[in-house]
Amino acid sequence: MRTNSSQLAKNNDEARFKVFYDNHSKPFWRFIYKTCGDEAMADDIFQESYFKFIRANPQNLNDYQLKAYLYKIAVRLVIDHKRKIQVEQKSLLNISFEERKDADIFLSMDMEILFKQLKPKERTLLWLAYIESYTHREIAEIMGIKEKGIRVQLFRVKKKFADILRKKGYNGAVK
Repeated sequence: MRTNSSQLAKNNDEARFKVFYDNHSKPFWRFIYKTCGDEAMADDIFQESYFKFIRANPQNLNDYQLKAYLYKIAVRLVIDHKRKIQVEQKSLLNISFEERKDADIFLSMDMEILFKQLKPKERTLLWLAYIESYTHREIAEIMGIKEKGIRVQLFRVKKKFADILRKKGYNGAVK
């Protein structure tokens, strides 16, 4: 049986995608989960991100650029999902500050709980910078923000997270 060039290209693309998926899917899902803080939402965003990624069919990008492209899709989807939830829950969230403060007394010094006190964009910045080790330039490209803006925002979010840690009793040196 003779294979034409378009069939060969398709098979090559599928093999490349499989390798890409195998290499990046687990850390990608963890990134989404840590950013949005909800397993079900992380599953949905994970699937939707790969769907949009495949549909866009980015060409002529190396593995690193493909990964950045996929993360950019996910960041935008997380932001969209969070906005939608905020609108839906606005009328449902009539819990007073004092009630939330009382509930916080019973929470342990769990980093995930503390991390969730940050806004999704702040969690994303910290995750991309310190877990994924992206440079400021790469984060700026993924998030669609100027590089100088990333430096300022990272400085602020680190300070904010350090304050959260201190309020929960962690008095160690935070850089």
